[in-house]
Amino acid sequence: MTTVVPFKARGVRAELREAFEQRVPLRILRERLHAGVIHGYVVALSRDFCLVAEVGDAMRFDGYIAVAIADISSIEEDPSREFVEKALALRGEALKVPDEFELDDWAAIARSAMAYAPLISLNMVEDDEGEISYVGQLTEVEPNALVLRELDPNARWYPDTGAYELEGLGSIGFGSGYLDALWQVAGLPGDPQQPRAPLSDKVH
Repeated sequence: MTTVVPFKARGVRAELREAFEQRVPLRILRERLHAGVIHGYVVALSRDFCLVAEVGDAMRFDGYIAVAIADISSIEEDPSREFVEKALALRGEALKVPDEFELDDWAAIARSAMAYAPLISLNMVEDDEGEISYVGQLTEVEPNALVLRELDPNARWYPDTGAYELEGLGSIGFGSGYLDALWQVAGLPGDPQQPRAPLSDKVH
């Protein structure tokens, strides 16, 4: 039987560290940014960010998400921890930790994610809608923004690039089944890249 070790009330970062060291499945809430729950294992941790290997509803690992610790409103040990651990083991699901993943800032996270997977998801915070995801390949890092060559929902590459401000980022995801499927359908982009025209320059 699994021994459940309760977290000590020492703050979110300390609880994340404890869960990271004990390999405990968590439920992570970011109520200001997103109504849903991040479910999974912390696999990397820095002063300001954590990387979570997500567990999907089908009890299989389904990619990774990097979030800012300051955005976490609460965390708890998964109340179904024993079931989760047994289900993952029975399905042959092994926890994989990305090698040398840098969590210094959003730019480092994006670069590390691109070194691990062919596509990343930049999840931008919109005032009224929470996080909106933009999927593609990182092409450039600007002082205050990440430049992405994007895919549309039908796995077609846009011919231009878009810059996304670092201060608007809520999280960065990669390695999920959905992103893998997009990559399989889309393949490598074939069109030349162009900077996205400012909105005022586009034809209305």
